[in-house]
Amino acid sequence: MLLLSEELKQKLVETNRDLRRVYPRDLFNRDEIRERLTSIGRIYTAGRWDGQQMKEWLGEGTLVGVDGSVNTTPGNHPHTLSVFQALAKGTRGEEKWSADLYTPLLEEEEEGEEGQLAREAKHRGRLLAGLEIQVALYAIRNWTPRVVMMDGSLLHFLIDHADAWEELVQAAEQADVLLVGVSEEIGTKSLARTLFPEQGNYSDREILFGVMKPGEAYVSPDMDPPGTGLWKAVLSPSKHPQPVGVDGLLSQSDARGDLVRLVHSLTPAQGRGIPLWLDIVDQEVRVTDALVQAMVEQYIDPDLRHRLLVPKRSDRIL
Repeated sequence: MLLLSEELKQKLVETNRDLRRVYPRDLFNRDEIRERLTSIGRIYTAGRWDGQQMKEWLGEGTLVGVDGSVNTTPGNHPHTLSVFQALAKGTRGEEKWSADLYTPLLEEEEEGEEGQLAREAKHRGRLLAGLEIQVALYAIRNWTPRVVMMDGSLLHFLIDHADAWEELVQAAEQADVLLVGVSEEIGTKSLARTLFPEQGNYSDREILFGVMKPGEAYVSPDMDPPGTGLWKAVLSPSKHPQPVGVDGLLSQSDARGDLVRLVHSLTPAQGRGIPLWLDIVDQEVRVTDALVQAMVEQYIDPDLRHRLLVPKRSDRIL
C-alpha cells in the first residue's frame, strides 16, 4: 500500500480536477475530431505488405535501421560523464557503430548555471544527432540500401545538426536512397492549433489519441513543417491508441505512401507502434545504467572516479 500524506492525496485530487477542466471528455469526441481532421486532410487505410511483396519493393536494396542512445552517470553538474552510441544496422547483417563521450569537467565554466545546463543539453543533442547521421551516411555510401529508417523525427536531426543533416540529404538524394523517420512520440502542435485555435496548450498527441483505427494513416498539408523540405504523416500501425509520426523528404514525396506502408508492415499489430527492425537496433545500441557503470569502473582511475563522478548519495544504506 502506498504511504501518502493526506496533503499529497488532496493535491492529487485537485490536480486531477484541474486537468479534467482543461481536457473535458466531451471536447475529445472521436467522431467529431475525425470529421475535423478530414476537413483539412485525409484519413486512409495504409495497408500491409507480406514478406514477398516487401522483398519485391526493396528490390536489390536493403533496409537500414539507425538509432542512437545516450546515458549519463548520476551526479550534479559538472560531475557527470555522458556516453553516446549510434548504430546503423542493415537487413543483410551490415553494421556500423559510432561512439563518443562528453563531460563538462573538461570545459571552462561559463556564467549562469541554468544557462550552462541548457547549453550542455543542446550539446548532447547535437552530439548524438551527429553520430546517428554519421552512421547513416556510411550506410548510404557503402551499402547502397533502398531505405534508411531513422528512429525519431527527421526534423530533430535538422534542428540539432543542420550542417550534417544537409550532407545526409544530399547523399540520399544522389544515391536514390529513401529517408524516413519514425517518432514514437508526436511532438507537434500544428493540427491542434488548426482544430482548436482557442486552446493554445493542446498538442497533436493529445487530440490524436484514440482517434484513428489500427492501420489508418493521416496526411494533411497543415502538418508539413514549412521551410524544412520535409513531409509528415501520422500512422496508427498497431492496436495502441497513440499513433506514431512518420516523416520523409519532400524531394522523395512520390514514395510517401510506400514508406508509410513499409512502417506499417514492419510493426507488430500487438506492439507499441514502432517497426520491429528499429526496436532491434534500439535494443543493441542502448546505453544502459549498468553499461555506463561498468565502463567508468573499468576505464576511469579509482581516485578520479570517486573524486569526480561518484555522488555521495550512492553510499545510502536505505
